Amino acid sequence: MLHGATVWAALERWSPITFLAAGGLFVLPTAIFGFGAATGTGNVVSPALIFVLMLVVFVGLLGLYPRLAAANSTLVLGGVGLLAVTAAVIISTLAVVALPTGPTFGKPHLLAIVTTVVVGSSLTLATFGTACLRAGVHSRLVGRSLLVMAAGDLSIFVAMLVYGDPTPAWVGFVVGLVFVMSLASIGYVLRTETPPAARSESVGDVTAG
Repeated sequence: MLHGATVWAALERWSPITFLAAGGLFVLPTAIFGFGAATGTGNVVSPALIFVLMLVVFVGLLGLYPRLAAANSTLVLGGVGLLAVTAAVIISTLAVVALPTGPTFGKPHLLAIVTTVVVGSSLTLATFGTACLRAGVHSRLVGRSLLVMAAGDLSIFVAMLVYGDPTPAWVGFVVGLVFVMSLASIGYVLRTETPPAARSESVGDVTAG
């Protein structure tokens, strides 16, 4: 098996666990948002934390690619492109923030970055969700859960337009709950719907094509 196929096989094999892990990790910011909403302390979650967690979700999405590609889904190619652009924005932003003497972001720049990531991740989730529903290679619950996540993510953008940035803590709490439940559902379904051998064969089909 080629190295590239080995990478895709690993991503596909670990995708269920990645989604479950992402769901577990999103419990932390959801709890913080909930505490902020209950106590009136406001939105105290750093966007950097959400960015890192979205990268974990993106890794899970890449694990869906082999079977969608084997089903000749053209939508998934657009999803991968959107994922790559959004991930590039996230990684470059985190890299700049991590520099000890790097530039600092003013509020307009930070707002532009957050908006780009929110819109980009929403479109990425929606594209992968639609591809899953149309290709029919996964349970429909996977596609529907991704679309629910996309709607939740997009609601943050709407809330930013209505309330400004940062948005109220209750918005983050509600969206966080949506992400936790959706990611847990996706991970569980992927772990139970297809045996590992079948997943390996699907990666081989992608390589052969």
